[in-house]
Amino acid sequence: MAKQVIKFYADWCGPCRMYTPTFDRVKEELQSDEISFKEVNVENDPENLAAEYKVRGIPLTVVVDNGEVRTESGRLSEEMLKKLING
Repeated sequence: MAKQVIKFYADWCGPCRMYTPTFDRVKEELQSDEISFKEVNVENDPENLAAEYKVRGIPLTVVVDNGEVRTESGRLSEEMLKKLING
């Protein structure tokens, strides 16, 4: 099963907008058959993932890796995001 990276955000969230370019660069670099990326707007979340992962603040990045869930809130640097993804 592929490792999944999920970014929770909202359009009105300033820190979320500032985090987007970093997330996009890492996504472009690491997305593969082994690592998938998903972005979930908490204002429009038909799969109800925000509730499933107990999102209390945004931006929030969640990594699901073989059943293990790692989370980190706030804007992450590229280095911090890669470290979170790689465990």
